[in-house]
Amino acid sequence: MPPESNEKSPLENVRSRLYAPTATPSFTVPDLKTRTEAPAEAWKPLPPPPAPKPPRFSRATMFLMIAGGFFVVAIIVAALLIIFGGRTVSTDNVDILLPGAATTAGSGETVAILITVKNGNPVEITDTTLSVDFPDGTRSPEDVTKSLSHYSDTLGSLAAGASADRTVRAVVFGSEGQKVTVPIRFEYRTPGSNTPFVKEASYELTITTSPLSISVGSLTQVSAGQPFTVAVSVRSNATAPIAGAALQVDYPPGFVARSATPAPVSGSLFDLGTLEPGQERTVSITGILSGENNETRVFRFTTGTLSASTGTLGVSYTTTQVPVSLERAFLATTLLVNRDTAGDAILTTGQQLDGVLSWINTLTAPIQDAQLSIALTGSGFDPASVNVSNGVYRSGDRTIVFSKERIAALAQIGPSETGNGTFYLSTKKGDALTGLRNPTVTFTVSVAGRRINESNVPTTAASTITRTYKIGTDLSLVARAVRTTGAFKNTGPWPPVADKESTYTIEWSLANTVNSVGTAKVTGQLPSNVRFTGQSSPSDGSVTYNEVARTVTWNAGDVAAGTTAKKMSFQVALTPRSGDRGTSPVLVTGQQVTGIDRFTEGKLTGSAPELTTLILSDPAFQATSGQVQ
Repeated sequence: MPPESNEKSPLENVRSRLYAPTATPSFTVPDLKTRTEAPAEAWKPLPPPPAPKPPRFSRATMFLMIAGGFFVVAIIVAALLIIFGGRTVSTDNVDILLPGAATTAGSGETVAILITVKNGNPVEITDTTLSVDFPDGTRSPEDVTKSLSHYSDTLGSLAAGASADRTVRAVVFGSEGQKVTVPIRFEYRTPGSNTPFVKEASYELTITTSPLSISVGSLTQVSAGQPFTVAVSVRSNATAPIAGAALQVDYPPGFVARSATPAPVSGSLFDLGTLEPGQERTVSITGILSGENNETRVFRFTTGTLSASTGTLGVSYTTTQVPVSLERAFLATTLLVNRDTAGDAILTTGQQLDGVLSWINTLTAPIQDAQLSIALTGSGFDPASVNVSNGVYRSGDRTIVFSKERIAALAQIGPSETGNGTFYLSTKKGDALTGLRNPTVTFTVSVAGRRINESNVPTTAASTITRTYKIGTDLSLVARAVRTTGAFKNTGPWPPVADKESTYTIEWSLANTVNSVGTAKVTGQLPSNVRFTGQSSPSDGSVTYNEVARTVTWNAGDVAAGTTAKKMSFQVALTPRSGDRGTSPVLVTGQQVTGIDRFTEGKLTGSAPELTTLILSDPAFQATSGQVQ
C-alpha cells in the first residue's frame, strides 16, 4: 500500500469548510445599482430562411471531369509510348523510297531505278543488303548479250536517321502493254542481334512498245499440195541490241515444212541471234499445205528471246496470226531462178538470171487455152535485159507471157502432161544503181485456162504464186600508200635505204552501193620489218593493233548505202634489210573487209591487193622512189 499522506484533496477541503460548525457564509450581497438600458429597437420582420445551397458539382460537370481525366491519362500514356516505345527497333521504321515507282518504258530500253533506304530506327542498323530480282529476259545495260536476273549490294551500316541511295539499271523486255513488277528486298540486323530484319517493296513498270515486230509476206491463198514459201521478217524496235532473239512458228494442220532459211534450232524455233536497233531478219519457210478446197488454215508466229537453260522461247513479245485459204491447183507450176525455187537466194548487182517456169496438169480432164504469165516488179532488175526463148515479153507492163501462140501444147494440156518456158534477165549494175536502196526482183506467176467441171461444162480457172529475191549490196575496199600527202608527216629517206627507217601513210577507203552495211571491219597484216607507229586518223579508238599477230584492225562499224568513201589512215615504219636493195618491199598484206548486209542479212567480204613501196598514187612519186637503195 502506498504511504498515507497528510495533505487533503481540494474536494475534502471544500467539504470540511461546508460542514464545519463555525463556518461563515461565504455569500456576498452585491451592491445593487440602477442600470440604464438602451431603448429597444423597432421591430423588423425576420429575414427569410436561406435557400439550400446547390451541390458543388452538377452531373454534367462530373461527367466532363471524368472524361477529361481519361483524356489526360490517354495523353500521358501516348507520350510515354512515343518517348519509350519509339526506341523499339522495327521494320516499320525502315522506308524504301522509290521515286517514280510506277512508270513506263519501251521494251528493250534501259530502265534506271533509284532506290533510297532510310533508317528511322533509334539505333544503328548493320549487315545491310539490298536485293532486286528482275523478270526473265532482262539484260545487262553494260552488255546486252548477258542476262540480268538479280542485283545485290551492301549499303554498309546506317546510323539512326541516316539513308543510302542506289541506282539500279537494267534493260527490261516485255510485250506491249505488259505490266512488269520488280521485287525489292532490304535485309539488315541490329548490333548485338543475329536476327535478320526484312523490308520489301516493288517497282512497277508498264511496257509501252514491243521490242520486236513481225511482218509476213503476202500469204493469203495457196494451192493445196503445191510448194510455197512464206517469208517472215522480224524487226527490232528497241534502242539497245536484243540478244537471243527468236521466232517460234506454229504450223497449221496439214503443213509439211521442206526447207527453211535459216535452219531451225529445234522443231519450228528459229534463232535470230542479236538484233541491233532497227535491224531486220527474215526467215523463209518452204513447204506444202494439204487440205480441201476453200479450207482456211492459220499460221501463228511469235517473237521473243531464247531461254538459255531450256533452249525454248523463254520470253514472248509479239504474236501474229495469218490465215491462209486453200485452193486446189488445176495447173501446178514451179518457178526456178538460177535453180532456186524458194525465193530466198541472194542476188548480186549485175548478175544474169536464168529462169524456168514449169507446169503440170493435176486434173483428170484436159485444160484448154492455158496461159502462163510472169509479172516482173521491183527496182533491182534491168528491163532492157529481159529475153524470152519460147514466149513474149511485154515491155509496157513488164510481163513475160507463155501462150498457145508460141507454145502449141498450151492449147490443150492433157492430164499429167507437163511443159516449161524459159527466160533470161539481169540485175542492175553501174550507174543504174545510183540512188537505189534495198532493191528486189519479184516474180508473180499467174495461170489461167479452161477446165471441164463435173457437169461437163467448161469453166475458167486461175492461180497465182509469188517469188521475191533480194539483191545484195557491193562493199568494196580501196587501199593505197602515200608518202608526201595524207594525214601524217612522214620521215626517213625516200627512196628507202637499207637499215634505215622510213615512214609511210596507209589509206583505207570503203565504198557501198545499195544496202546499209553493219559491223564493217578491215584488217591488214604488217611484215616483220614493218612496225605500226600508233598514229591513226581519225583517232577515235576504231583502229587497233595486235603485236603478236602483227594485224592492224579498223572497226568501221556502219557503212550507209550510197557511201562512196569512208576513210581511215594509219602510219607504218619500214626498215629495209640489206637484201631488199633494188626491190620494193611490202608495207601491208592480206587486206580484207567484212560486214553484214542489213537488208539481205548476208555476210559480205572483199579484199585489196598488198601495198608496197611502189606507191604510184603519190603525186611526187618517181621511177626510183619505190626501190630500196
